[in-house]
Amino acid sequence: MQSKFSSGLPTLCCIVVMLTLVSCKKETKDTPAVPRPEMEYFNLNNREIKANTPGFFMDVNHDSRPDLAFTTLLVGDPVYQVDKLQFLITSNIKINLPVNDNEEVPVMKNGQSIVPEDFNGYHWFELSSILLVQKIISFTAPDVWEGHWKNALHNYLPYQVNENGKCYNGWVELSVDIAGEKIVLHKAAISKEPDRIVKAGE
Repeated sequence: MQSKFSSGLPTLCCIVVMLTLVSCKKETKDTPAVPRPEMEYFNLNNREIKANTPGFFMDVNHDSRPDLAFTTLLVGDPVYQVDKLQFLITSNIKINLPVNDNEEVPVMKNGQSIVPEDFNGYHWFELSSILLVQKIISFTAPDVWEGHWKNALHNYLPYQVNENGKCYNGWVELSVDIAGEKIVLHKAAISKEPDRIVKAGE
């Protein structure tokens, strides 16, 4: 004998499924994409930084003074009987570099965010002089390369310009050529809009 409830069971199941689908459906609103800030770009023409050659000085905010300097320095260490050929990045007053507790600047990849605030253990400091990479020249052992940037290949060094209490983020694209004993500067950029997140390489 067929139950009086069994004849309506398929219909009831359909209603339950439809109600479930309707209740699970959420209204989706398209979040408007934040437009990228307007940037100014600098072609550094693969400028090479080598030992015994003049450094390279950048004026990124057009105030007729050097903001960033890429230089080399030869330092003797008589205690360990080594010489150190150092490749440095130096920032001027009101020009910040993000520096961590190990006195390093981050090696950024294309598309990584450069934020106005401190980030991931890095703190923005002006008047910084930071070692990127160095060659240890020993009198008793083979030469050795050290440094946070020694494997950099088209990576991005972030920097920040402070003007009138506002910050303008930027980046420098560079590579380290250990075989050629040089740093190669490719491109740079700076945001024309203050206090904006910029993407390295974009």
